[in-house]
Amino acid sequence: MVVRYHSPASRTTVHGYVCAYLPINYGTGDPCQHIAGPALDAYVTGQVLTALAPAGLEVSLSAAAQAEAERATVDKVWRQRLERARYDADRARRQYQLAEPENRLVVRQLEKDWETALAEADRLDGDYQRFRDTRPATLTPAERDAIRTLAEHLPAVWHAPTTSIDDRKEILRTVIEKITVAVVADSELVDVTIRWAGGHETTGQATRPVGRMDQLSYFPRMLARITELAEAGHSTRQIADRLNDEGLKPPKRTTRFGPAQVRHLINQHGIRVPTTRAKPSASGVTGAHEWSVTGLAAVLGMPTASVYNWIYRGWVTARHHPDGKYWIITADDAELQRLRERRARPPGYYTRARWTQPSAQPEGDDPR
Repeated sequence: MVVRYHSPASRTTVHGYVCAYLPINYGTGDPCQHIAGPALDAYVTGQVLTALAPAGLEVSLSAAAQAEAERATVDKVWRQRLERARYDADRARRQYQLAEPENRLVVRQLEKDWETALAEADRLDGDYQRFRDTRPATLTPAERDAIRTLAEHLPAVWHAPTTSIDDRKEILRTVIEKITVAVVADSELVDVTIRWAGGHETTGQATRPVGRMDQLSYFPRMLARITELAEAGHSTRQIADRLNDEGLKPPKRTTRFGPAQVRHLINQHGIRVPTTRAKPSASGVTGAHEWSVTGLAAVLGMPTASVYNWIYRGWVTARHHPDGKYWIITADDAELQRLRERRARPPGYYTRARWTQPSAQPEGDDPR
C-alpha cells in the first residue's frame, strides 16, 4: 500500500493508505482498498505503546529469555550434528588413506564416500551459520534495565510536542518489521497483522470511517434495534441515546448518534412509528359537552387546521380558555351529529348551493 495525501474542504492535509497494485503494475484499474490514515495510525500506536508498556515489556523480556533458552537447546543440537558430520568426514578420510593403492575399486569407493561426507559437513556448517545469523542478539543486564526505564516514560515521550514525526517513525521501524492490513468486505472493520522485530506476530481489528450506514458491520443489528425501540414508542432522541449507550457508532468520523440520523433511518427504511391520537377532551376542559380543538378533530376525523377554520368562520361555538392558551368548543350530541354531517358533505358543497339553490342560506364557504 502507498500513502496518499489530500486536502479536504477543511484545508487540513490528511493522509490515507491506498492499495494501488493495479494502477502501479498495469497502469489501469481502481485502488482495491482505502484506509484512512489516522484510524490505522491510532491502532498501531496503541499496539506499540501497549507492547512497550512496563508490564508488557516484562512479559516480552521473559519471553525473550525463554526464546533464548530454546535457541540454546536448538544450538546444542546443531553443534552435535555438525560434530557428527565432521567425525564421519574424518573417518572417511582415514579409511581412504589406509586403503591399498592396488585395490582401485575399493580406493575409488572410499574416495567417493570421503567426498560425500565432506559435502555433508560443509552443508551442515552453512546451515548452522545461517541459523546463528538469524538468532536475535542477546541483551545484557544493563540494556534490559535501560529498556525498562524507557518503557515507563515512553507514552509521555511519544505524545510530547518535542517528539517529531521522524522520531516516532524511527521507534516504529525499530520494533515493527511489517504490517499487513485487509478490509473486511466493505465494512468499517480492518484486519491488522503486525510482525514485530524478532518474528512474533499479533493480529487484531482496527476501525476505519466509512461513508454509508449500510457499510457498518452491525447495520442489520442496529436497524433491528431502531425498529424495536421505535415500535415501543421511543422518540428519536431516546433511540439515539440508547444506541450510544450500547456502543454503536455512526459512519464517517462522528462518534455519537443524533436524533436527525435516527429519523433519517426511520424514514428511509419505512419503519412504522405508532401514533397516539389525542383524547376527545384536553387537560383543563372539564365542562359537559366541551371539547378541545384536538379532541374535536379526533372525534370528527378531520385536521385540526379545519377545526380552527370552523372556529374563525363561526360554524362552531367556541370560547377562549381563561388563560388564553387554547379554545374550548361547546358541542352536545346533536351538535356533534350536525358537525359530522357537515364534515361528510363533499368539497365545494356550499359554494355550489349558492348557485343551484338561491333560496338556501348556506352557512358559509366550505373550508375544504
